[in-house]
Amino acid sequence: MAKEKIPGVSRELLEKCVRCGSCRTVCPVFNVTREEPSVARGKIFLANMINQGVVELDREAAHFFNLCTTCLRCAEICPVMVDYEKIIIPARSLAVEKFGLSPEKKAAVKLFSHRKLLETATKLSAPFTKLLPKSSQSSQNRLLPFKIPKLGKVLIPEPKAKPFNDRDKWFKADKEKGKVVFFTGCMFNNFYTQTAENVVKVLNALGYSVFVPKEQGCCGAPALFSGDLKTFERLKEENFKVFKELKEDFDFAVTACATCGHVLKSFYKSFPYSVKELIEVLFENIDKIKGWKYPQPIKVTWHHPCHIVRGQKIPRNYPIDVLKALQNVKFISMEEADNCCGMGGSFKLSYPEISRKIQLKKAKNIEATAADAVSTECPGCVMNIAEGLERVSSKVKALHIADLLVECEK
Repeated sequence: MAKEKIPGVSRELLEKCVRCGSCRTVCPVFNVTREEPSVARGKIFLANMINQGVVELDREAAHFFNLCTTCLRCAEICPVMVDYEKIIIPARSLAVEKFGLSPEKKAAVKLFSHRKLLETATKLSAPFTKLLPKSSQSSQNRLLPFKIPKLGKVLIPEPKAKPFNDRDKWFKADKEKGKVVFFTGCMFNNFYTQTAENVVKVLNALGYSVFVPKEQGCCGAPALFSGDLKTFERLKEENFKVFKELKEDFDFAVTACATCGHVLKSFYKSFPYSVKELIEVLFENIDKIKGWKYPQPIKVTWHHPCHIVRGQKIPRNYPIDVLKALQNVKFISMEEADNCCGMGGSFKLSYPEISRKIQLKKAKNIEATAADAVSTECPGCVMNIAEGLERVSSKVKALHIADLLVECEK
């Protein structure tokens, strides 16, 4: 048998895992499947066997490497701090080189990695999607008019005929204290354009003038986390070029998508600007936010996106302190607030039934808070949580934090 190795993954890294099983206690996928290869310990053992030439990377092994939401709960709880992300992404990369992407991942990567193709697709589909009923939990999403067997209600983001970054745009603050450049990401550009506008309004209210470059594209997360590293590197270089050629001296780049923020900070080395997640900017300006008042009393709980608390390691108190600072807002804590919602990017497409079980657990935890709304800072989480709330017939709204803050009297 020819010996193949997972690129960039050393024996030292793999054997750092002491197989204690701590990851089994927190892995959302293992909690559903109860199969050892579903958890980080099993995947690391499998990767080690491949690198030693004991087993081949066959299609079954590739399946188990993909059976992961990359929520990083395993890395967070690991007592010896195994860097799981440095194993799972190269393992998927080798699988892609050998077998190619699965049909659903291939379609997603192709769509999101070609800006013009995505803009054309959203423009053509927008009129038809408007015919679908709006989600009662999230106004920028639509419901399919029928239930899918084994899944139930299915929610899709509403495509927009005109992208948010249809041209280079400046949004000037009345009392400017700084200038920032907004890395919007493909979900805000093509689906959640109202939330993108609300992000800008919130930043303007804090005193930041905001510039949105037209030529920016997808951060590359769909390709990166699927193991298509060639496509990811292309997208990274394209974005590097756009931001490097900007003439203004911006204070920092801001993103309001947890995954975009994680990718920019962890995988875009030497990015032209320092990167801040919106919640970091909000926390830094909490004294000003204390003067903001929601129009009527509202109870709000918070879902911690995986790529904020673990990917970017942003402290969990940041969003909670911001919500507590708002007048007329009562923060309600939630059980397992930092557990994965089940989205996991294309994981939801590849393993919809497993994703649904993780999603429903999150939805039930939200429902148990008796909050009026659940807020978060990830468009994927908003969409997936809203779908879960639809499936349990909840009245709780799912809101990006910018959509909540924009309603406040300032």
